[in-house]
Parts: sequence; structure tokens; C-alpha cells
Amino acid sequence: MKLLLAILLAFTTMLAAEQADVVVVAANPAGVASAVAAAKSGAKVIVLEESAHVGGIVAGGLTNTDIRKHGAVGGLYNEFKRRIVEHYTTTYGADSKQVKVCKGGNMFEPHIAEKVFRDMLAAEKNITLLQRHRVISARVIGSDGTEKVATPGKRIDGAAPKDFGPTVKLVSITAEDLSKPGTQTEFRAATFIDCTYEGDVAALAGVPYRVGRESRATFGEPHAGHIYVRFKDYNPLPGSTGEADDGIQAFCFRFHLTKDKANSVPVEKPAAFNRDDYRHVLAQIAEGKITRFNQVIQLYEMPNGKFEVNSDHPHQDTGVPAESLDLAEENWRWPEAGPAERERIFARYWSHNEGLVWLLQNDPAVPQAIRDEASQWGFPKDEFTDHRHRPHHIYVRQGRRIWGEYTLTQNDAKPIFDTGLPARFADGIAVTEFEFDSHAVRKYDPAYPLLRPGYFFISHDPFQLPYRILVPKCVDGLLVPVACSASHVGYQTLRMEPVFMALGEASGIAAIHAQNSGSSVRGVDVKSVQREIVKRGGVILYENTAITPPGL
Repeated sequence: MKLLLAILLAFTTMLAAEQADVVVVAANPAGVASAVAAAKSGAKVIVLEESAHVGGIVAGGLTNTDIRKHGAVGGLYNEFKRRIVEHYTTTYGADSKQVKVCKGGNMFEPHIAEKVFRDMLAAEKNITLLQRHRVISARVIGSDGTEKVATPGKRIDGAAPKDFGPTVKLVSITAEDLSKPGTQTEFRAATFIDCTYEGDVAALAGVPYRVGRESRATFGEPHAGHIYVRFKDYNPLPGSTGEADDGIQAFCFRFHLTKDKANSVPVEKPAAFNRDDYRHVLAQIAEGKITRFNQVIQLYEMPNGKFEVNSDHPHQDTGVPAESLDLAEENWRWPEAGPAERERIFARYWSHNEGLVWLLQNDPAVPQAIRDEASQWGFPKDEFTDHRHRPHHIYVRQGRRIWGEYTLTQNDAKPIFDTGLPARFADGIAVTEFEFDSHAVRKYDPAYPLLRPGYFFISHDPFQLPYRILVPKCVDGLLVPVACSASHVGYQTLRMEPVFMALGEASGIAAIHAQNSGSSVRGVDVKSVQREIVKRGGVILYENTAITPPGL
């Protein structure tokens, strides 16, 4: 009898289903932008988020916005900034230090970022947010018209094949409610938007993808493959073979610190603390090259006496710091890893990051002056209150990259000889303007004392991002604005959260334009999508000043 009841319960559970016009997976900035953009067009939208939080890495501590030319991104990113400024103005006054420090909405506290993203979702009545839901499978309709469980996508190494099998249409995904283990719901929609940093849904649905570094020969990119480059120097050093490997750039946490003793909790020695992790930093301290706390990590001031922390690069004149918060190589398996392995990597990274701060506060080999300076800092008591005041999100700088209808590479930033400007795309739907910026891919090598292997920082003029990088090969009914189609080098300019928001907004608009016109998102009239982006204040072309192309 118990067995029968269990079977009936499982059958009933699997029958649970929800229908929407658009299903968005991941409530990070791109996911919020996708959902809000679609809902503003009248679509019924369901947002699935695996964690208990909204805002991805931005609500997880990345609050120093990576953007140079602020006019290159508009639309919903501008709404986010406006709400940030409005919060600090309303709470503290227009002439307050908090308003000044937030710098027009580009610098903020993590919990305020999450509040703003939640407010943006709540403002649209057509959006349903379901947290603690993990996507576990996908169903597609094959070329024979039969619906079936999708065959997961395969990894591409090197140049993409000309044919990777027939195209299928994604029709549903199934997610487990992590707050009620075993409870699963099927979600059906006309369009799915995979906003995960890792491209998890695309891979489940059968989209081929890349992980790691292509060789220099694959796309003819000067900075591809195995490479050694000094900070802000374009010239690869001897030993730069350009060979492909599985490497992705290092992760770290973008946590916050404060000196406000009334609003701080102490840094603790991690249970898995490994002093040998910091041997190169300790060596530079012993040599007298490091004499201050902020020579090891970067600190960015935020409102209310908080400072965001980031890993620092070796300075090309001193080689300091040899090591910082970035932990290279140990994240290579993250993009394709399952939940258990990602939890293990997460724990390892946090142990390393908190351990570095604890070392600088407590280790007897660290001079007293540095220890005294470091000991002034603690974790803000009012941040990450459900996670021991430690970040709930690791900075996944790079996951899978889908094989799309167009692959963005370093060469797309090259100026056209006649104009001196980067090439335009007929289907341009956003702009990227930040440098090609890859953190280290491999651990510090003493043979190269002024750099970390795999690092590069290559400037370029702003250039357009084509709609086709969002559209995966082999799978219809799906758009991928975060784990989009790019080479390892190409991805390093568009991997900034304002750009992800722009690509997410374009995806939400395209999904509804396709549905309303009876077309697929692959075959949508991109001109109509471009017109709507511009109408909503988005930017699709930036050449010294924002320009709306003629004919739109």
C-alpha cells in the first residue's frame, strides 16, 4: 500500500505543470531585464531562480560597476541606476554622502541592489518569481514531430563543425523545488531565456557549447590560447604558445568589508585554512615588497562606510601582489559541474578568500603594522544576513559559451580601414565597451614575476553585439544572453553585468515580437526588435556619442 501511494504521489508530482509565454531561468541582472522587458510587452513570464536571492553576483557583492562609457548602455540598466539613486536620495537626502558615493547609481550596497531588482520584478504584474527552483531536464520536439527528453549538448573543441545534427525545438523544462525535495514542476512556454552564468539550460536542451581557451589559430585572435601578458601591455611574452586548453579565468568573491565596529562581525579562520595557499604573498611580505593591506586586495568605497573587495593584479613595475583573491585553475570544472561539485568549489573559494584576510590580520609572519591595519576590517552585519554575513554568490566570470548563429571574437573590435570605426552589424542589439579583460587562467608562476598566466587587458573602441550571438545552433525556442556565443577572448569584453542586462532586455523584447508575429526567435524581424530597444531608451550603436541608425 505504501509503495502504491508513493508511486501515485510521484506520478501526481510529475504531472504538475505551468504555462507561460516566456520562462526565464536565473534572476540575475540579465534575468531580471529579460523578464521585465517581456512583461512590459504584456507577456506572462515565469522566472525560475535556484537560490533564495535575486540579483546574481551584483546582489552577491559586485557593486563596483564595470563600465567606462556610460552612454553605451541604457534601457533597464538606466532604470536600475535611477532606482538606486532614488533609494539613497529618499533615505538620506539629496546632498548626503550616500548619494555622492553611489555615483549616479553605479556604486551601491549589495542588499540595496537586491531590493531594487526585486522592486523591478514586482512592478510588473505579469511576472511570477519562483525561487529555490533548479532546472533538471528539458523536453524538445524533434524533426519527426515527436516530443522527447532532450539529449544534452556536447562540448566543441576548436573550430565548430559544419553540422551538429538536426534542429529541435525546446518546449518545456522541469525544475525541482529545492525547498520541497522531490517536488517537480514542468514549465512550458513559447520561448525560454537561459540567463544562467553557466549556460545550464542551453546544455540540457542540447545546445553545443565551448569551455576553455581556443587556440590562436582557431579564430586568428592575437591573445587567444596559452599566453603571458603584462598588465595593460598588448604584447605576448616568450612562452606564449597560443595553444588551446580547458582554462577559464579565475573566480573570486566580491565581498564587502567595513571599519564600522557597530556594524561588523569578525573575519574568522576557515576550518580548511591552508597557509601554503599564500606562500608567494608571505614571501613578498618578507622581502618588504608588501607593507600595506591594500597592496594585496583592492578596496572600492560604497555607501554607508562599506568597501567592496576585489582581487588585485600584479603591478608591472613591482610584481605586487603575486597572489590575491583570484584562485586560478581550481574552477575549471565549474561550468560543466553538477550541484555537489559546485558546492565544493564554492566552499574552497570562500575558505581561500576569507583565509587571506584572516592571514593578514593574524599570521605572526605578517608585520604588526599590516596586521593592525587589516584588523580594522570586518564583514558588514547588515549584509548577507541569512548567510553568516558572507556572500551567497561566487563571481562566475566565465562558464559555458554556446555555439550560436554568430561567434563574437577579438577580431570584431578591429576598426574598418576606411572609417577607423569598428564594424557595424545589421542585427546589432547592444554595445560592448569595456576592455577585453581576462583574469588569470593559471596559478602564479615565479618564472613570470610581473604577471599571472592567462591575464590580459586589451582596450578597444565600443562596438556592436549582434542578435545572432543570443541564438543557439540546433535548438529553437531559446535565447541565451549570458552564456552567449563568443570565443574565450571575445567573451572578456561582454561579460559585464550592464551588458548582460542589455542582452537580457533584447532577449525579452525579441521573445514577444517573435510570438506576436508567429515566427521563431531565430527568425524574428530584428529590425522591429531594434526599434523597440531604442524606443525604450536602449543603445544599439555607440560611436563617440549614442546614435540611432537611420531607418529605425
